[in-house]
Amino acid sequence: SSGINAEYGQNRIPAMKIACRKGPMCQLINLMHELFPGQFAFLPQSWAIPSQYAAFCHYVFTEKDTPKDQFFILKPDEGSQGDGIYLFRNPMDLTQGTMSRNSVVQRYIGDPLLIDGFKFDFRLYVLISRLDPLEAYLCHEGLARFCTQPYERPSSKNYHKTLMHLTNYSLNKLSDDFVRSESDNQGSKRTFSSVMALLQKAGHDVGRLWDTIKDVVFKTLICIAPLTKVEQLNSDKVGSSGVQHFQLLGYDILLDSHLNPYLLEINGYPSMRTDYEIIDELTGTTTNVSSPVDVKVKKEALKGALHILFKGHPDDSYCQIVGPDLDEETKRYVIFEDCRNLYTMFLKRSSLRKGSMLGSSGFRAFVRACRVVDILESVTNADLDLLYINICHQSDSSARCLTFLSFYRLILTLAVRAQPDVSLYEALRGFLDKCFENVAKGNGR
Repeated sequence: SSGINAEYGQNRIPAMKIACRKGPMCQLINLMHELFPGQFAFLPQSWAIPSQYAAFCHYVFTEKDTPKDQFFILKPDEGSQGDGIYLFRNPMDLTQGTMSRNSVVQRYIGDPLLIDGFKFDFRLYVLISRLDPLEAYLCHEGLARFCTQPYERPSSKNYHKTLMHLTNYSLNKLSDDFVRSESDNQGSKRTFSSVMALLQKAGHDVGRLWDTIKDVVFKTLICIAPLTKVEQLNSDKVGSSGVQHFQLLGYDILLDSHLNPYLLEINGYPSMRTDYEIIDELTGTTTNVSSPVDVKVKKEALKGALHILFKGHPDDSYCQIVGPDLDEETKRYVIFEDCRNLYTMFLKRSSLRKGSMLGSSGFRAFVRACRVVDILESVTNADLDLLYINICHQSDSSARCLTFLSFYRLILTLAVRAQPDVSLYEALRGFLDKCFENVAKGNGR
């Protein structure tokens, strides 16, 4: 085509900010990890605080396989640029301020891969060109961001040393030890490709590493897309005629000493600045200086993204991660999508006038249309009403209604009751199939 595709008109997916928050993202990935043990282990073990504080304490004080020297890292749910992040060892060390706001606690990766003795992470760029159906692409180039103090395993003597343990550029750029370089493969900020070349030279299988990183990106998108679609119902911008939303995300990935990639977080609004500020200590004046590494990486990321949006296919700078064709194994992972379809089917019947939460009337419509009492046989409508109330109380929402995540927990509970002797996935798959079958029979009458 000669110009940008007329479908595209908004470079932000309205609800993506919610799905990229640390709390919801960790919950979604943990839920998939329950359904597919071993397949979603790329997220460090995580707990939502304060709602899962008791479970976190149980892990620390009761679980036999918890290492005695294990440190944890706390991240505010909506924090950015390293603000509010700190390491700790004992749950009792969490501050009162922390317990009063939503945060995520994760097992700290104590054996990161080091280069020249320094810890680092990757910032990679992912374009979601379409949300429904989901289409996404991963840029081949990215950033490697280094700490500015040599790494040591966390201990009571060094766990407070932010610039040793946190790779955030916004923190390390303020250090006197931050090294700016004109070269791609030197300094405190380098290109992703230069680090991969260094690893290959050291004898590591970077092809396998790249495939594993792509798998992390794919599975994360599969997790967050259904929630994003649900939350998008709250946006006044959605549904505009002829408008297609797209967004460029920043994936932060850490490698451990065995080259296993771990997802640290997803940034819904990654910085695309290509310069940095130098402040004259005598005059106080600020000068903006171009960063060659940022220019190279971000120019490629933006140029490649625009090529996809203009042409409908990637150039050499991107590879497709999610598309319309999924193999049979991969199709199992889209079970969240079926949960979303069932959830949104009854949103319009909810007593709530608007929003993305299921009220009591919508829940009762779900029970009737899916004939839940018939599926479970020994469960009464009163039992279901009580379960609804209990799940609502466990939800982050103060309203007596079901969020998408709490609805998922509810139907998983029902599925296990219906088939207690099979795997979680088989129970949920069977329950969903029965629900859709009963809805279809009801519509056919």
